[in-house]
Amino acid sequence: MSWEQFMLESNKIEGEDRTNPGDRDAFMMAMSGIECEGEILEMHKLLGEYLNEDWVGRYRTVDVRVGKFVPVGHTLVPAMMKDFVKRLPRMDAWTAHNRFEEIHPFEDLNGRVGRLIWLSKMGRMPTIPFLQLYYYQTLEKFENRMI
Repeated sequence: MSWEQFMLESNKIEGEDRTNPGDRDAFMMAMSGIECEGEILEMHKLLGEYLNEDWVGRYRTVDVRVGKFVPVGHTLVPAMMKDFVKRLPRMDAWTAHNRFEEIHPFEDLNGRVGRLIWLSKMGRMPTIPFLQLYYYQTLEKFENRMI
């Protein structure tokens, strides 16, 4: 699978049927491994550069809701992300992805960044496409575990 195939699958989950300008560079960052908070912020900036929004590349400053899920309040995000990055080396791909999604540190593009964190922790390209069905089943399993 190429970077284009992975990013196209990732973007399809969000309802887009194309890759975006910063996708390749964000993908390459993930494949190099994520070692610090600044790299996560930079990946978000790259993924969202086409949006031309001032919140791209920054943690959210508002509270958000994703369907029935209400992530932590925005004031807790910086500390939680510092802790997340500190623990990241000891997390497997599934845990890292789901923990990131639980924090939901950005106003938008959390899913795309989360999937790149998953890829980074995998340490290699998956041999099967990152199918929407697998992605949503994984999130549902995690959410049910939280209840």
